[in-house]
Amino acid sequence: MDILKTDLKESEDRLLSPLVYAYIGDAVYELFVRNKVIAENPNLTPYLYYLKTTMYVRASSQAMAIKKLYEELDENERRIVKRGRNAKTKTIPKNAKLSDYKYATALEALIGYLYLENNNERLNYILSQVYQIITKEHNIIKSN
Repeated sequence: MDILKTDLKESEDRLLSPLVYAYIGDAVYELFVRNKVIAENPNLTPYLYYLKTTMYVRASSQAMAIKKLYEELDENERRIVKRGRNAKTKTIPKNAKLSDYKYATALEALIGYLYLENNNERLNYILSQVYQIITKEHNIIKSN
């Protein structure tokens, strides 16, 4: 995966489309959440993992988290979030409000941007904060 990140970074001197950042950010976020849920609940069935994970990856949860985290972002991160939120997408959300979907895209764009920039320290901080915010907001109980 590092080769992919390097190739993308070297081939682009300018910012990528916010939807490209969101596309990779969605995968990074999903993997982070799955790892956390499994680490905190090592003895669940795949279906129960799925149920716990959906609480973190639904648009409404992501939207709530990025809104709460927004004041902690630096100027550049806020710019990426705004570009992600305002990106024109052809996808119409089925199970989410359009405003939540746009903010979820903004969060995923930020995650994708930090990932592709190899800003791992900041990426891990943002992912951890989002996870904690959603856990607290939904009173999600760990099995351990």
